[in-house]
Amino acid sequence: MNNNHKIKGIIFDIDGTLILNGQPLSGAIETITLLRKAGILLRFITNTTVKTTEQLGLSLRTLGFDIQDNEIMTSVTACLQFIDKNYPDQAGFLAIPATLAPQFTKIKQTKDNPAFVVLGDLDEAFDYAILNQVFNYMRAGTQLITFHRNLYFFRENNTWLDSGAFTLALEKATSQKALVTGKPAPEMFDIAVASMGLNKNEVIVVGDDVLTDIQGAENAGLTGYLVGTGKFKPEQLNEYHISPEHHLHNIEDIWNILGIDG
Repeated sequence: MNNNHKIKGIIFDIDGTLILNGQPLSGAIETITLLRKAGILLRFITNTTVKTTEQLGLSLRTLGFDIQDNEIMTSVTACLQFIDKNYPDQAGFLAIPATLAPQFTKIKQTKDNPAFVVLGDLDEAFDYAILNQVFNYMRAGTQLITFHRNLYFFRENNTWLDSGAFTLALEKATSQKALVTGKPAPEMFDIAVASMGLNKNEVIVVGDDVLTDIQGAENAGLTGYLVGTGKFKPEQLNEYHISPEHHLHNIEDIWNILGIDG
């Protein structure tokens, strides 16, 4: 694909693309290292909310990845930027895990008619009381802000229900749409491209989730490549009209896309 010699940057999903169940996927560490040697700019985006960019960077480097903190963007950092821009003087209600609280210290909070609700990954802390509280805020006109729409995630070699499932339920019950700051919304992709100083036609996206990574790339006007690891299922190729040239059997196939000898 000769026209891909102009690719100067790649945005990678992390979980399911580089790592799975806390361990590097085959060829992932080596691929990142070789891409750096080839002069390709890299960014790493994730809907994970349980770790800060600094914690993510440390864990990835501990596994052997050559990845810096400032190259990582999360749905939480995108959320904070959105609130700062759109609700600078208003107070909201935070339904987020305690681990995220330090990142939200500058956000004004209230339980009385909040302008917005941030719904985070509460995991086992999700219960009827908190969901009903958010439901009634939304019915009164409060804007629901969520980090992502992920329906499930991988942990301890099993799949776990994610907060996106509760977001969908709240939207259905209130006939309102949540504002999503993570994938597949375009905000995080746009921030990643801008941080590289590149044009969108010089950047591609690589991920395992056809709904968040590939649809997110499309929403942001970027070209996505679906890798056959993590959440990937073969039937998705036909179901979502993924052409063979936009499907990577594994991450090492990226060299065929770039037209570089890996």
